Amino acid sequence: MTATNEMDALYFSTFEQVKSDEFDFIVIGAGAYGSSFAHRLLQLDSKAKILIVEKGNYLIPDHIQNIPPTYINLNTTTGIRPWVYKGTPNLNFMPQIPYVGGRALFWNAWTPQPDQTEMPDWPEEAIDRLNSQWYETGEYMGRRYSLKTPGNQNDSLQATMRERLFSQIANISGASPQQSPSGLDSAMATGQGVPPEEWAKFSPISVLVSDIQAYPTRLKVVINAEVEKLIEKDNRISEIQTVAGTLKVGKANVILACNTLEAGFILTRSFPKDPLAGKNLCGHIRSWLAARVPADAVPGLTNQLQAVAYYVSGKDKTTNRLMHTHVSVVHNPTPRESLDVLYRILPDASTPEAVKTYQDPKYVVFMLHSMGEFLGEPSAKSWNYVTTTSNGESEVSIQMRPTDERFWDAMDKMTYDVMKALVGNAPIEYQHNQSDGSFTWEPEPPASIRNQGLVHEAGTLWMGDDAKTSVTRPDGRMHQFTNIYGLGSMLFPRPGSWNPTLTGVAQSFALAAQLANNLNATPNEKKLLHPRLAVPV
Repeated sequence: MTATNEMDALYFSTFEQVKSDEFDFIVIGAGAYGSSFAHRLLQLDSKAKILIVEKGNYLIPDHIQNIPPTYINLNTTTGIRPWVYKGTPNLNFMPQIPYVGGRALFWNAWTPQPDQTEMPDWPEEAIDRLNSQWYETGEYMGRRYSLKTPGNQNDSLQATMRERLFSQIANISGASPQQSPSGLDSAMATGQGVPPEEWAKFSPISVLVSDIQAYPTRLKVVINAEVEKLIEKDNRISEIQTVAGTLKVGKANVILACNTLEAGFILTRSFPKDPLAGKNLCGHIRSWLAARVPADAVPGLTNQLQAVAYYVSGKDKTTNRLMHTHVSVVHNPTPRESLDVLYRILPDASTPEAVKTYQDPKYVVFMLHSMGEFLGEPSAKSWNYVTTTSNGESEVSIQMRPTDERFWDAMDKMTYDVMKALVGNAPIEYQHNQSDGSFTWEPEPPASIRNQGLVHEAGTLWMGDDAKTSVTRPDGRMHQFTNIYGLGSMLFPRPGSWNPTLTGVAQSFALAAQLANNLNATPNEKKLLHPRLAVPV
């Protein structure tokens, strides 16, 4: 038996062990949203029995940056794209991570909390549901506003760069005004139980394994059981067909907590006549810009590592689309001694080359990562969509339109303006990435800073009040079925520009609170608890 199989046997169940059991909830997907929903429901309901059905198996025990940097190559070698791409050439969504924990094993941990102005087209009720969950969600994910930790005493660089950004914010095209410099500080998720003086990144795998051990009779996780199809009877999901066998749903509620594309594939495969499911595919385009200046041109440096991070939100008024720029600034005068700390705290440590960017003591390095909306249409006519073809292939269609291109130009302009605000008058060199993964530093900017990898896919099960114009209700339940709910960015009518993880976990907490109440309430109480969202009785 291999080490992975031993871990599988220790924590997870086989299909044969659970196929005859009855559950209150069957969750599809053991990533950030599925594990968080289960965690919160187990806290709120002392009787609920939950089954999580996961397509992959065990890979690593924590976020990739919480374990030694020797594992960094997993970030670029474990992904899959189980779909056929159709559309604008040279673009595609970033790969899925087909293991327990999913993409949250590798995510950058930015956790901005959007306000109502950053959630256009969202049902008001869907926004209201999040308001009571933000604090609990932030506590659960270990949300904080500084990279400061032993080995990264960054106070002086933090003050210098924050003041530069704040003083120049009016000169950054599209940037949102700020009332104070601290409004630019970036929120990051550092995980459960991490002391304030330490640093880590939130990962669902450790939460899930802890809950399996704490609730051995109430929480079961089946791996290597990719869901292929849902079977409906009397407006309910009655069976779930997986590669490992068919599950009888019984009285359970079904929770789609998988990837947005995957949810679309499951529904279009299961209900091919549904005109809306899988449409309105949207997400984030990206631009990257890295540069460096001589260390002696930057005040506030010390003889130790200093790394800081900021978040500059914005909007392009001509296209009415949201965008933002993540900012990392690093001075690393002790590369060998600081490697472990730097790797652990970096927001963008996706490859060995990314870490190598910060290894020259003579320079301060600026890494900008901008994201913004590309949109489909919330209708059956959407040009961006996922579907299952007549021969059974999963297909993704993305068509970049002139409005997308104009917006991308505006986002690139914001990115260069942010760099100018940070660098000031210091002599600058730009990073030029080569096809073999190496890079050089040049005085001229690269010909293009656009990234071909689309991220944060959203919208395939978008929320709305009307079953004729949306797939799900504001609580994520599909309009046409009484026992299936979605979670995360699959529900977003528009993606905004912010990282969706904090919002998706807040949705998970809200749904757990709603369904825990409904599970324990009498029929009359159900109507009082959620007048518009109560489970039909």
